[in-house]
Amino acid sequence: MKEKGILYIVAFVVVLGLAIGGTKLQWSMESSAKVSTKTTNVQLVQLAEKGRPNAETMGLIGAPPLQPASHVDRWNPQAHQDSCLACHGKPDTGAPTPPDNHFYNNDTKGKIFRDNCVQCHGQQNETKTKTAFSK
Repeated sequence: MKEKGILYIVAFVVVLGLAIGGTKLQWSMESSAKVSTKTTNVQLVQLAEKGRPNAETMGLIGAPPLQPASHVDRWNPQAHQDSCLACHGKPDTGAPTPPDNHFYNNDTKGKIFRDNCVQCHGQQNETKTKTAFSK
């Protein structure tokens, strides 16, 4: 009786292994069938327009303002927003207050919602052109 129970367990493990292996094989075959090897050249219409400003000097529409050059290395990742809010939002410093949409319930007196300032407000660097657009 004991040998029969062990035989059932071994058979179950074998069937389970075959089912898992078959499923993985099927998934890999499906994903490899979906991969397209066709490459296409994408022509960016806005780069071919007449009278359009040079892409190297063009600003992004709706992009948040960059940090001034004087702010280099002021961001402290451990302090999160407190690195910025030490000056921003305090009237006596002259630094602009973050807009309503950076706070919970649009309450500028409440808790700040967007606390990773450098995620959107990047630091300025010495790059003169956007080389990716120049090609």
